[in-house]
Amino acid sequence: MEDARTVKVRSPLRIDFVGMTDYLPACRRFGGSIINATINKYIYATASPRDDGRIILNAPDHGAARVEIEQAADLDPDGELGLAQEIVRRFALPGGIELTTYSQMPGGAGLGSSSTIATCIIAALNALTGWKLSNHQMAALAIECETVALKTTYGWQDQYSPVTGGGVKYMRYWPKDSSHEGVEIDPIPLTEAQLAALQRAMVVCYSGISRPAGNILHAVADGFRDDLPQVIDALQGMSRAADQMRLDLLEGHIDRLGERLSEVWTQHKRLHEDVTNGRIEDLYEVAIDNGAIGGRVCGAGGGGTLVFYCPPPADYYVADALEAAGASVLDVSIDRTGLLVW
Repeated sequence: MEDARTVKVRSPLRIDFVGMTDYLPACRRFGGSIINATINKYIYATASPRDDGRIILNAPDHGAARVEIEQAADLDPDGELGLAQEIVRRFALPGGIELTTYSQMPGGAGLGSSSTIATCIIAALNALTGWKLSNHQMAALAIECETVALKTTYGWQDQYSPVTGGGVKYMRYWPKDSSHEGVEIDPIPLTEAQLAALQRAMVVCYSGISRPAGNILHAVADGFRDDLPQVIDALQGMSRAADQMRLDLLEGHIDRLGERLSEVWTQHKRLHEDVTNGRIEDLYEVAIDNGAIGGRVCGAGGGGTLVFYCPPPADYYVADALEAAGASVLDVSIDRTGLLVW
């Protein structure tokens, strides 16, 4: 019988229409703008207190991983499922806990799963302990824990996205020399008809390539540190595209999204040669040849998920052609709830 104190969390993954502009050092220097949408693909977490002081971590989608720890003093961010261990350690639970997480999408899909898992666990423990962390505090804690357990943190969009609600959002990091440094989250108020139009025109597919983003993210970090004009210009160009996309959407010009996605993709590919490859270019060409106006790879690139803007009836033909080319077309709609705890 399930413990009455059990907490369950569902947190949406995201599609980034404009991403990669959330590299923290760059944002602190000159800012960065993001536009993304939470989608109906989720991370789930279940947390149940234990009276014996033991900590049990389960990740059935992670090689059926199961970690059993006798006491909180033995938690190790360098161990298996180290991110979960670090988050549990931060909460200093008075007793034990059993925590289970899993994702509906594979790792390396470019939909922000790693950071969403972190916020999902934090939200579960926040509810279980009664800490009453704010949304922004949960996101900030996720960044801190990832820095310790994963030894690197690139950005902030995937930590802030699920905890700040659902829908299509403009997200801006204001730099140090601004009057309000930090993260601003602005939902874009689309009507029901506009959301329906956007959802129909979006064709989202998984390329079949699961590739860790580390090489690309490290290359961007190195390029920023070395002041490489190509990297700096690309990041700033993508941010400008996000600002313009926001205005387009606020003015109801959903039909301009395809052009903006192509503009972002052109800038994205300037960041590093591994952002694209033959498989991605082939799928992109298939989509354009069958009526897509524009598109891009979600996340860092190199594989994962692609999103295309396809005005009807091209949505049908593009989806059909991508399936024929071996991609997996996903049934995607926009999640308007965001992180949910019960």
